[in-house]
Amino acid sequence: MIVRSIKEATKKTLKKVPYLYPHLHRLRLVQIGKKLKVEHKKIMANSIHGKNTAPLFTAVEIETINRCNGSCSFCPVNRHLDKREFKKMTDQLFNKIIDELYELEYDGTLSLFSNNEPFLDKRLEGFAEIARHRLPHARMVLYTNGTLLSLERFRTVITFLDELIIDNYNNHLRLNEPVKAIHEYCKQNSELNKKVKIFIRKDNEILSSRGGQAPNKANTQTIPLICLQPFRQFIVRPDGRISLCCNDPLGKYTLGDISTQTMQEVWHSQRYLEIRDILSSDNGREKLELCRNCDVWYV
Repeated sequence: MIVRSIKEATKKTLKKVPYLYPHLHRLRLVQIGKKLKVEHKKIMANSIHGKNTAPLFTAVEIETINRCNGSCSFCPVNRHLDKREFKKMTDQLFNKIIDELYELEYDGTLSLFSNNEPFLDKRLEGFAEIARHRLPHARMVLYTNGTLLSLERFRTVITFLDELIIDNYNNHLRLNEPVKAIHEYCKQNSELNKKVKIFIRKDNEILSSRGGQAPNKANTQTIPLICLQPFRQFIVRPDGRISLCCNDPLGKYTLGDISTQTMQEVWHSQRYLEIRDILSSDNGREKLELCRNCDVWYV
């Protein structure tokens, strides 16, 4: 698999420079980027170029509602800044996605969220149950800020998940009330310790640039490294349109629409092939606006 091969090649290179991320000097990035690009090109030459296809996605994010109740200063779609037209995925479209993944015998990562707070959707637990039943080999992961996560909802949804990550945002670095209850419950049920992770974070943290869209992080230099997201990640917005990656919440690069196409049709489309070719080329990130300003790289 191309993604796995690229990851292995990348990790071999990074073993020689364990200090690489996140504090690596730009010159070192350039040097390492050249080494990685040589390996990546070898792999892609054997796997993609000259073919009309690419290995299937290994990570799917389904955003069933495009809203968040958080006010994180690093997020371009926090509740104060979100300019998206409100949309909620239809049950019909959700079932279509799961049916297609079932036919593909999908066993990658499945996340019922993207740039949103998943528990704003009252149907979440039902959707998770459907997905778990139809896709027993998928790895189901969910991120939440935990503010809407009652103990009752937690007990229901956790049975369908492989991993639940709670980002507890509190500027005093304390557990918020709903998360306290979850934490206590997990302490009393130690079998959940491997499934549930709680991270205490500040609202005003400076994280990645989100493709140059983070309100509190600007003027990012282009990273001279290939990004694997268009080779592995499939992001579904509530109306069925497909974003370039998880750092494209506004759909600046819309690569297809699975309300009228199949997932495979979109994934193997000319538009996707063009994006992959661009990112695989020299200075590929410079050629795409969103990627040019993105300081995230995935290996």
